[in-house]
Amino acid sequence: MNKKPKAILWHVLRLAVMAALVAYVISQAEWNDTVRPDGTPVQGLKTIAARLAQEWWWVAAALGVMTLQSPIGAVRWRLLLGVQGIHITFPESLRLTYIGWFFNNWMPGGTGGDFVKAWYIARRTHRKAEAVTVVFLDRLIGMVSLAVLGAAAALATLGDERVRSARIILAVFLGLAAAGGWIFYSRRLRRLVRLDRLLARLPVGHVVARVDQALFIYRHHKGTVALSVVYSWAAQAVSVFATYFLATGLGSDARLHHFFINMPVVWIFWSLIPVPGGFGVAEGLAQQFFNGAVLGVPAAEAATLALAMILAFRVVQSAVSLPGAALYLARRTDVSPRMMRETMATADPEGAEAPPFSDAERNVPPGTGGPGDA
Repeated sequence: MNKKPKAILWHVLRLAVMAALVAYVISQAEWNDTVRPDGTPVQGLKTIAARLAQEWWWVAAALGVMTLQSPIGAVRWRLLLGVQGIHITFPESLRLTYIGWFFNNWMPGGTGGDFVKAWYIARRTHRKAEAVTVVFLDRLIGMVSLAVLGAAAALATLGDERVRSARIILAVFLGLAAAGGWIFYSRRLRRLVRLDRLLARLPVGHVVARVDQALFIYRHHKGTVALSVVYSWAAQAVSVFATYFLATGLGSDARLHHFFINMPVVWIFWSLIPVPGGFGVAEGLAQQFFNGAVLGVPAAEAATLALAMILAFRVVQSAVSLPGAALYLARRTDVSPRMMRETMATADPEGAEAPPFSDAERNVPPGTGGPGDA
């Protein structure tokens, strides 16, 4: 099977999974007010949404805090790019961050926001492999930081059994992340498996080696990584507060720590499961973790309120990312996978050697070793 049928099959599979998830989510919610056989009144999605429209100040608060997310993310991205010797101004970083956010929220198809950011930044430097790597490293650090934030909230509320499942998932995710980080950054293990030789044998080993170098260099920049984690916490706290404000406006009585524990699980799976826009994934997980006991509403109404909460968050997030459309159109450049491959090829021709990082670029004393060294 050649590449085109495989790509078509992959997109069809993603759409099928999304359709199944969305159908399940809808089946769990009530659209109109009903009364259960036991006499319990259940409010539908229309009534719940109307409540948020009346208490508009919660929406205003969510919009206000969400405007902080892109500036914080732009600062974090600049920090990580600087380690690779790629320096851009804060306005440019903010512009690309907004454009990427816009594509994620408004065009959740084959050209995601991370892809667009990677393409734009790769055009600005000869270190294209490193530039692209940083974009996805930025996402990875964000997910791990999100899990740490949730774990900290879970440890502070160990007696709350309502978030037990989320607590376990966060612990497993952080355990896997810690193990993966130790395996990747262990010089002894890399030398034992002869990683450099293994990479050289790959069909595009020169590119993979540069990606490997680009990631390994952060071992010598722990302060920068730690600071980027702090910025991640700030950006993620903004989203948590926005969700909390919207849920409260919809009628939720959940405590703030429930959102700091449960929403990281929702967002991590939202990012990891390759469904367009995460539609069905986020809503389904919210319905599972924000049950009646957490939201303080009848169990029969919880799934509807959880769905309304995620839909409201999507609307707020999309609205706040709209400046990215204006910034994209102001200096429009068409983006396609083909153009991305051509851009990478100009800097990473087949068989080219990966340019080594100098000691100044590593910011480590001469002779102390670098990627792959003992």
